Formats: sequence, C-alpha cells, structure tokens
Amino acid sequence: MKVAVIGVGYWGKKHVDEYIQLGYDVIICDNYEKNIVECKEKFKTVEVKNFEAILNDNEITCVSICTPNETHFEIASECLDCKKHVFLEKPIATNLKDANKLIEISEKNNLILQIGHLYRFNNSILKAKEIIKNKKLGTVHSVYFSWNNFEPIFNDRGIILDLGIHPIDIIDYIFDGKYENIKCRGWGIRQNNPEFAILNYKLSTSDKQTIFINIELNWLNPIRKREMIIIGDENTLKVQCVDQKISLIDNSSKNEETVSVVLNNTIRDELEFFINSCKKNQVISPPYPNATIAKSILEVVLAAEIENSDKK
Repeated sequence: MKVAVIGVGYWGKKHVDEYIQLGYDVIICDNYEKNIVECKEKFKTVEVKNFEAILNDNEITCVSICTPNETHFEIASECLDCKKHVFLEKPIATNLKDANKLIEISEKNNLILQIGHLYRFNNSILKAKEIIKNKKLGTVHSVYFSWNNFEPIFNDRGIILDLGIHPIDIIDYIFDGKYENIKCRGWGIRQNNPEFAILNYKLSTSDKQTIFINIELNWLNPIRKREMIIIGDENTLKVQCVDQKISLIDNSSKNEETVSVVLNNTIRDELEFFINSCKKNQVISPPYPNATIAKSILEVVLAAEIENSDKK
C-alpha cells in the first residue's frame, strides 16, 4: 500500500518513520529541497513526487498533510477532490468556513478525514479519563495546564492556534461539555504574533458539572512541560502528558501515589487507526478525532484569539 506524506519537515518526518515501520511504501513531497534531502538521507526507501503527481497517482489512496497551518485547507481540499483519504495535522483549518468546507467535501466523496489530535490516542489521557469516570477524584472543579517549551521565532503563526488546540482537545475528550465565558491574554515578546498566552473558561459538562479551565501556553520557557493538573474535592490528578506519567494525590494528607500507565507510541497509534479506517472505509466516530470534533475545538481556539485583550 502506498501512502504519501506532504510536508516532511520536523513533524512530517515522524509520519514517514511511522508509516515505514508499519510496512507501507512512502512517497514524500515538499516545496523545500532541504527537507527532501534530509528525509531521503534518513529514510532510503522513500520515493519523491511533486504534489500534482501524487494527486494523479491512483495507487496512492491515503495522504498525510504536515504543512504549515495556513496551507491546510488548500492542500487538503485538493487531495479530497482527487478522492484521497486525508490525515490532516491540526488545526483542521485556520477558520470555520474552511473547516466546514473540508467536512462537506469529505462527506460528499465518502472519504476519511482524520485530524491530528494525537492526545486522544495517548494512554495517560485515556487513563485519566477512566480515573475521573470512576469518581476517584470526587467532584472535579478545576483543571490547569502548563504547556511550555522554548521555540524559535515564528513569523507565520501564533501560539494560541498552534499550541492551544491540544489542551482544549484533551479537556473535550475527557469531559465533553460546552465552553462559556472564555478569556485570553497573549502577546509576543520577540514577534508580533502571541508566543505566550493564558486562556481560561468555564466548562459546563453534560452531567451538569461546572469546571474551571486554565491553560498556560509558552514558547519562551526553556523548561519543557506538558502537564495537566485535575483537581477534585477529594483527590488531585497530575498528568505528564508526553511522558505518560500519572500521580494521584490525596488533597488532605498530600500523599502521592503513582498510577500505572502502559506507555504507547501515540503517533504510530493514530496513523495506524487512520490507515485501518481507510482500508475499511469506516467512518470515524467520537471520541476519535474526526473533522467535526476538530472544528468544534477550532471554534474554542478562535474564540480565545478574538478575546485576546493584548493582541497587537
């Protein structure tokens, strides 16, 4: 089976690696020759084709799109028009109109459109959801995220859309519910677009809970952190989302207990799920990241951008 990866920069190379490990023939495409050269040096078996050749190759039925955010709609829509199943890295688009159009095209052509909300495949997040469902925290009243790492200057993107997708999606996956009263402050120190932001909002869940959500996003902090703290009235859960480590903390005694998690390769699992869905032509249903879920998460992120009181 042939799979194309469009965009083989830092993240696209991860897709190439996983598809090869899964046993597929990989075709790559990128506008930057440097990315092509690096990818061919690392993965000797890849084949290089331009975008038009990929669209016209009937043997390529599945594509991964790992290009800059602003190109997602154009590339994905062309692939869907050419009857390719699409794995599109987050965000689904940069606006809701384009997201709706991609949903329309994929449904009209009976095609898979999966979005790269990879934490829905992360075993520590799945375990956290199970713990909360089993009421081990008591009643949850607040969730805090620290999503930090140092990055270079990005002239083409801001942190709210680029990084805010993940924590908001994790909240949606674990609790479901509707957001209300979203607030945001975000600004750039080295660039015009925000590279630091604080988001908070009220989440009203389907079982009539009210949960306060606070998210810190930071591209200036060299201490890499992907941490979620979920606080209940009895116990607290600390989740290291990338390292897949969980601690259960007794609020009164402060005793901390390590929760066992079976580590998994989230990128491989999400791509394998995508390929299997394509082979079966099986519609992606919640809680897996279909385009409708991705659009709802995008809506929250865009609302935060609009509410950013410090935007330049």
